[in-house]
Amino acid sequence: MSERSYSEVQSVARAAQILLAFAEAEEWGPTELARKTGLHKSVVHRLLQTMARSGLLACEERGGRYSLGPIMAHLNPRDGAYGTLVRIARPYMKRLAEATGETISLCVVEGSLGLCIDVIDSRQSMRFTVHKGETFPLNAGCIGKVLLAFQPDDFIDGLIQQRALKRYTENTITDPRRLRAELRQVRRVGHAFSDAEITPGARSIGAPVFGADGRVAASLVVSAPSFRLPDSKVRKLTEMICREATRLSAELGYMPKALSAGR
Repeated sequence: MSERSYSEVQSVARAAQILLAFAEAEEWGPTELARKTGLHKSVVHRLLQTMARSGLLACEERGGRYSLGPIMAHLNPRDGAYGTLVRIARPYMKRLAEATGETISLCVVEGSLGLCIDVIDSRQSMRFTVHKGETFPLNAGCIGKVLLAFQPDDFIDGLIQQRALKRYTENTITDPRRLRAELRQVRRVGHAFSDAEITPGARSIGAPVFGADGRVAASLVVSAPSFRLPDSKVRKLTEMICREATRLSAELGYMPKALSAGR
């Protein structure tokens, strides 16, 4: 084995040591990692910088501490990846919760349903409540429609063929043609609106969050009682939710392209 190839394998082994350390703590500083791994601090520092540039790690500008980066949210979607996605999305959710005063949820596709992986409840006494771990239909409400709109055609076709378009209220979309038209609209404008499609008296606005692979990673949604989300507030809240979803997508490594044309 050449000296160069040995050096490359050694670098991988050292990088693996550093990544494994994050199983024990969410954040590490270079000095702490050097002590933990037994590697020289200069070596640890170079490896940390390299992994941060690739998206494997993220560096906090002020404190110089490192945590798992956005690309890790796509490596194992069923197990530890949701934790990384939630951690990265939390600041965006907090800003939205503070600015709107309403419930903010982050949801992903799980099988043929939408799954809530994180939520910040409104502090209002009357509020729309979403529970972490709760599932939602993909044909109704912003949580589902945002996720479904950016799925492949065969996924959408399969959902319809399964006769999974259950009705919850008189506003639930159960007609396949109308659903396809609604999904085209969501893709075209980049956000969704729901008015009592699952829960009477509730409204929500949602936008897609994209990952580095260009696929939808989650839906970011604001939900409220309809009397606190009148038509006059829809535009402003739509701009807010879309702005935060766009910023979150960028942090996850998404490089914007033109949204898919109508299918």
